[in-house]
Amino acid sequence: MSGGNRILKKILFAIGAAAAVAVVGGSFIHPFGAPGVSGSSQSILSDAQIDPETLAIVQRACRNCHSQNTEWPWYSHVAPVSWLLARDVQQARLHMDLSHWQDYATDDRLRLLSEIGSAVRNRVMPVQRYLVLHPEARLSDIERQQIYRWARTERGRLWMGQSRTAPVGGSAKAD
Repeated sequence: MSGGNRILKKILFAIGAAAAVAVVGGSFIHPFGAPGVSGSSQSILSDAQIDPETLAIVQRACRNCHSQNTEWPWYSHVAPVSWLLARDVQQARLHMDLSHWQDYATDDRLRLLSEIGSAVRNRVMPVQRYLVLHPEARLSDIERQQIYRWARTERGRLWMGQSRTAPVGGSAKAD
C-alpha cells in the first residue's frame, strides 16, 4: 500500500469520525427546545362542533404540527434534523395550536377557520416536505372538501353566535 493511500484513508477516517461526533454531540443541542414526549392525549378542537369523521381526518393530517399531540419519530432526536423539526412544529403551534382551540377568542377562531379552509382547499397544507416522510397525512380531494365544508360551517356557527350576543345599535341602556 502506498503512502498516499494510507494518508487518504487516515484523512477519510478522521472526517468520518468527526462527522459521527458532530451528529451525536449535536443531538444533545436543541436550539428550539428539546422534542417533546410523543403521544399526548390532550384533545384537539375543544369547543368546536366537528363530526367524528372530520375530526379523525384533522387529527391524522394536522395534529403532528398544530397541536401538543406531536408524534416525534426517531429521527426527530438526531441533529440537525431535530432542529428543523422542532422549529417547524414550534412555528406551526405559534400560528395555530388545535390543543388550545378553546382558548382562542371568537374573532381568532373565525380567522383561523378561514385560513384552514383556504390552506386545505388550495393544497397549501399539509406542506409537501412533511408528506414525504408522512404519507398518511396526505389528503384526498374528498377529505380536503370535507375539512373545507366543516371550516365554513363552523365559521357560520361562530359568526351567528357572535352576532346574537353583540349589542344592536350601539350601547345598551338600563331603564
